[in-house]
Amino acid sequence: MKKLTLSALLILGLSACGQSATDKQAAEFAALDHQAAVLQGHQWYKNDEGIVVRVHPDRVNAIFADGTEASVAIPEEQFYLSIAPWATFTHPCGNHVPTGCTGELIGQTMHMSAVDIESGEEILNQMITTQHDGFIDFWVPAKRQLAFTFHYEHPELGLLEAKEVLPTFEDSRTCITTMQLKPMDGSAPVHQAEAGGHGHHH
Repeated sequence: MKKLTLSALLILGLSACGQSATDKQAAEFAALDHQAAVLQGHQWYKNDEGIVVRVHPDRVNAIFADGTEASVAIPEEQFYLSIAPWATFTHPCGNHVPTGCTGELIGQTMHMSAVDIESGEEILNQMITTQHDGFIDFWVPAKRQLAFTFHYEHPELGLLEAKEVLPTFEDSRTCITTMQLKPMDGSAPVHQAEAGGHGHHH
């Protein structure tokens, strides 16, 4: 059996004797840093083991099939935003689930920027490609109001834009599924989102 690091064992108060596979996974997860914990969640995307990873404003939490939980703290000065810009369909979400949440536009390239609306500082300005789950992950400063803008050349709908001011406080959403890409001329969108409030969690 592969030996766990001492710190991982101390976190869960386990001894290596008689340790189950789930305990081992949980200990290894708890020993990760916050960014690696999110990446691990992505690796478990739609897994067959019943593992659910959810990102809260203050922690990355993993729940295993037998109910075992492990958490990794997110530093107070950082905030995680996972954004799924969409054109024709979305789902309500509060805290992002990298093991399950899926957006409409997968593997699509678009331009984005984020500006701190109080200081005017531009935090991000870059081309991005949406991930395997249709989201894009960002680590941004906490306790800010950030104006995000996305521009996307849709193969059927032309140049689309999505804008929203996203707060990064302890009660803010980490899963952003409300940024609809709309035609630049302000005409009505082709489709509407599914009904549901912003604060719903998976």
